[in-house]
Amino acid sequence: MHIKKNMFENIFNVVMDMKWKKKNNIKARMDISLFCHHKNMELVYDGSWVVNPKASFALDMNVQLFVYY
Repeated sequence: MHIKKNMFENIFNVVMDMKWKKKNNIKARMDISLFCHHKNMELVYDGSWVVNPKASFALDMNVQLFVYY
């Protein structure tokens, strides 16, 4: 039961783009650029900043509000 709950929570947090709860961090994005070659999910280096772009499967704000209500 706990495995199902944890799996659901992890997928839900990533899709809803909850920045404080998702496991899609800088190290994971660096691994994606090394092993998976998904250009839309790689880190973007903007001068002295590293930007973690929003994932293509994350919902935008209007759809998130629809899910909540």
